[in-house]
Amino acid sequence: MKQMKRTIALLCAVLLFLAACGRTEQPQTTAPAQTEAAATTEPETEPVVPETAAPQQADADLTAADETEASATEEASSEKAEITLEAGLNSTDVEEVLTFYKLACAQNDVKQYTKTLDLLSLNGGEGKVASHVDVFEPIAKKAVAKNTVTDDPLPGKYADIRPADWKSATAVSDGTYTTIRVQVAQQTDGARGKAFEGPVGRSMTVLDGVDQAVNEMPGVSADFDSGKVEIAYRNPTITVKVDNRTGKFVSGTCKWTYRVEAMLYSLDAKVLAFNVHLQNASGVIDYTVSY
Repeated sequence: MKQMKRTIALLCAVLLFLAACGRTEQPQTTAPAQTEAAATTEPETEPVVPETAAPQQADADLTAADETEASATEEASSEKAEITLEAGLNSTDVEEVLTFYKLACAQNDVKQYTKTLDLLSLNGGEGKVASHVDVFEPIAKKAVAKNTVTDDPLPGKYADIRPADWKSATAVSDGTYTTIRVQVAQQTDGARGKAFEGPVGRSMTVLDGVDQAVNEMPGVSADFDSGKVEIAYRNPTITVKVDNRTGKFVSGTCKWTYRVEAMLYSLDAKVLAFNVHLQNASGVIDYTVSY
């Protein structure tokens, strides 16, 4: 019976950790994005070369070239500035698609989204705990499913998304609707990840403070300082369809999704009165926000 209790304690620790995957909190205040100070270098001293009179034709050619380059730059800037919801967008340029996406998000930043979590697998890791996972996996599935929430806010912090956060993006307009498809860069965090940091965090929201969530659960504590925990966000994608006339998302066509792989390579924990050690335990969850 004592060994059975220890086994249950191990499984509960894994289960509670996975249940924490649904915990994300919106910040109360929006902090300005931090920027890294640009590195500066002292210009090298160049030898002084006596000035010589350049031919008048060469000056004219240089002036014409400068004017052409300036004209091309102004034209490119003008094209980017002309991106509007009403005009729709056909583009595979990440910056252009991101500009259009941000314009659309500004028109749809309300609590109207549904977040669902689906536990795909549960692995108890090494030791006797692994042989009992099948018995408790249905319980874990129900616990994770309880994190389904309706009327959730728009995922991510769209204003902070950077072009480098997206691996690829396409926008296709038929004149009435523009459909955007985005492949977000993958992200891996530890147990102290922040909801709106990293490419997936800014684009779609990730788990916020898993260590705190687990330690706040009654009868549970874990040594995340000494443990090794990774939470990976695989295949993060965004698909939205925008009504060009109103800028509104088309209901039933919008989805933000990724696969969460929670890997507990090594973690000492305490569940009730039992000290437990998790070794190579893991869980896989599909995360989806839809509208």
